[in-house]
Amino acid sequence: MESGLKALWVLSVVLLVSNWQHWTYGKAVPQVPCFFVFGDSLFDNGNNNYLNTPAKVNYLPYGIDFDTGASGRCSNGLNIADTIAEQLGFDSYISDFGVGSLTNFLDGVNYGSNGAGILDLTGYLTGELYTMNIQLYNHNITVSRIAKILGSEEVARKYLSQCIYVSDMGHNDYLNNYFLDDYDSSSKYTPEEYAQLLIETYETQLEKLFCSGARKIAVFGLLRVGCMPSNIQKNPNELYASSCAYKLNDDVQIFNDKLQELLRKLNKRHTDAVFTYINSYEIDSDDQTNTGFTHTRKSCCEVEPAHFTEAKAWAFGKRAYKRQSPKDAYPYDISELVKLKFDDSDAYDINHAQL
Repeated sequence: MESGLKALWVLSVVLLVSNWQHWTYGKAVPQVPCFFVFGDSLFDNGNNNYLNTPAKVNYLPYGIDFDTGASGRCSNGLNIADTIAEQLGFDSYISDFGVGSLTNFLDGVNYGSNGAGILDLTGYLTGELYTMNIQLYNHNITVSRIAKILGSEEVARKYLSQCIYVSDMGHNDYLNNYFLDDYDSSSKYTPEEYAQLLIETYETQLEKLFCSGARKIAVFGLLRVGCMPSNIQKNPNELYASSCAYKLNDDVQIFNDKLQELLRKLNKRHTDAVFTYINSYEIDSDDQTNTGFTHTRKSCCEVEPAHFTEAKAWAFGKRAYKRQSPKDAYPYDISELVKLKFDDSDAYDINHAQL
């Protein structure tokens, strides 16, 4: 009991200092103390710049509308993770993990890596990348550093339990593995079997994230990969009337269905945490997020055929943060996830809402 009260007192002091620093510089106080990002090229904010891989985009026309130029984001400007961070109230970009030398990790870290997947095998033919397992390893390094700064693992756990975590994984397990002839996955597994392999692996990974202190976790489903310009071009004989490759979309929907079942199971298993589903497949539909866009089958930067423009990232990120329909996110959207209170939430509520 005494150690718990001490941890709560230490955490209150840390958050008070953090708030004071924001107020001193005239900055808004974020809705949560930190934001951690796990993902692939949709969320990578420059981690691949440090790796020996051709899967990096630190050159123009990428970043042509970004304030510092080409940063390593697969976008002309901001990506989805950036838009969520801004809506959470962070007034500067969440730092990339890079090679682990970052110092401002108390606000959170972006571990995303272009080409990364749930399986370690995914994307290995393109060179170095941070797979989901490596991203979790890197996160454990961050957690250890936070515990050292805050003085104990107990205080760090209380701090981390108030943060928002997002994970966007699985696209490359299809695009850069199952759908490619260079890998033997499609000959070894049916679409159902492969999706189950991914889900079983992902379950272990999400459990590790929970064990590291994560309690508010938003897990993104897979997009309509069959509607990516590159996949439309590669599959001209397997297109819907809407000009999307139906076989590819059908395969990722098997994964999405199983992912929703997994999150329901995790929520029953861990009553002191929430895993919420962001329905990327629905959000990516032409009749909603794409409303107002003249060209919905073109990518961000002309030189490649897959990624969102900043405008599309904002349209997507807004619906992940604040759902427009019940189908967008469930049981909660990210803005609702922020407001959830667990047993150790009092210190953050006091310092951010009442001081």
